Amino acid sequence: MKKDNKDGAILRSSLSTLLKRFSNTDVVGDIEKEYSKSIAGQIKLSLIQDNHVLKKARLNEQLLNNIMHSISEKGIPSPLLLMPIGEDNYEIIVSRATYIAAKKLNFDVVPAFILNIEEEEMLMLLASFLRDTKNSSIIEMSLVLNRLVKKYKYSQKEIAELMHISRSQVTNIIRLNKMPQWVLDDIANNKLSAGHARAISTLNEKDMSDVVSKIYENNLSVRQTEKIVYELKNNINYSEDERVINKLYRCKSNILRKRITLTFTSEKAKNNFLEKLKDENK
Repeated sequence: MKKDNKDGAILRSSLSTLLKRFSNTDVVGDIEKEYSKSIAGQIKLSLIQDNHVLKKARLNEQLLNNIMHSISEKGIPSPLLLMPIGEDNYEIIVSRATYIAAKKLNFDVVPAFILNIEEEEMLMLLASFLRDTKNSSIIEMSLVLNRLVKKYKYSQKEIAELMHISRSQVTNIIRLNKMPQWVLDDIANNKLSAGHARAISTLNEKDMSDVVSKIYENNLSVRQTEKIVYELKNNINYSEDERVINKLYRCKSNILRKRITLTFTSEKAKNNFLEKLKDENK
C-alpha cells in the first residue's frame, strides 16, 4: 500500500478504498471465508504479544471469566487473527479476549491465521470487529479511533462512515481516551456507563472522583449526573429552588440550564396543576 513519505499516512485514494472495504457488514467473516480452505497454524502462545494499541484497555472481568470457562471446556472456537512483528513473533488482532483467556489458562499453543497487514489496516479491521461484536469494549474502540485520527489523519466524518454511527458519537467515544485509568477500568467492568463517563469528561480528576462517588452512592442516572456536573462547573445549586417548586405545585422538579421538568405522582395531580395555571392566568 502506497505511503506518504513525510508522515506515513496513506494517500487519500487508498484511504477511500479502505473505508469502502471496512464499511462492509462482516469484514472478519470475509477474512475467515478467505482462509476457510486453509488449516490454521498452531502458534506458541509465548510468541504472541498483546495488541500495542489496545493494551491500555482492561477487559470486563465477568466476560473474561465466561470466555475462560467456555474455552477450558470446549476449546478455542475459531482461530485468532495475528499480525507478524519482527522475526517469529506476533501481535493479537482478533480476538484479544480469547488470547488473554488462553494465557490465564496457560495454553501452550493456539490456532491462528497470520495476516500480513500494516498497522493502519489492522486498526481498520479492529474498528470493524468492535463495531460488529456484541459485547465489544468501548474503551478499545476509543483507543482504535483515536489512533486513526491522530496518526493517520482520519476525520471524524470518515470514522462515522466506517462505524455507521453519528459524528457526535464518534466525538464522545474518542474523548474517553483522555479519561483517567481508574475511570476506564470502571467502564470496562460495567460499574460506570459510557454515558456517565461522557457527562464527567470535562471535570478535573478530583471533581471527577467526587461525582463518581455520588453516582455509586445514589445510583444516579446519566441525566442526574449531567445536572450535578453543570451545577458544579457553574457554581450553581438549584436545590432550594426545586424545593420551593415541589412544595408549591406538589410535584418533583428538576432544573437544568434553561429547562424545568415537573413530574407528578398521578394524572390527577398533573391536571390540578394545569387547572391552577389556567385560573392564575384568567
